[in-house]
Amino acid sequence: MGLFFKRKKNPYQDIDLDEEVALSGRASDRIIMEKMNYDDPRAKELLEALRSGSPLVLNFDGMDLQQADKYMAFFQGAAIALEGRAVRINESTFLYARKEEFLDGSLKEFVDSLPKEN
Repeated sequence: MGLFFKRKKNPYQDIDLDEEVALSGRASDRIIMEKMNYDDPRAKELLEALRSGSPLVLNFDGMDLQQADKYMAFFQGAAIALEGRAVRINESTFLYARKEEFLDGSLKEFVDSLPKEN
């Protein structure tokens, strides 16, 4: 029974959080904000930025609903594949980031500081 159920090592277990934050700065300082357009050619560049550690705040306002859903699913899938997540800021704006970027707490402060919708 123990042969097939080997415990997997947590990839974040060996990270020294103080050292990582000091080397990379606050995640909120690296945020890229972008208003997405229909058939946006920058989607690939934005994905590379997300992979390299820049959180993305993407606004899908004014887009066709199907196209916006397509982009939202694309970036949410990318964030999840990078062990990150998507956070809804408002009806048409989302924050996408890797797990590491949420560790310093600056992204939560950023989202909490935004004006709330009525």
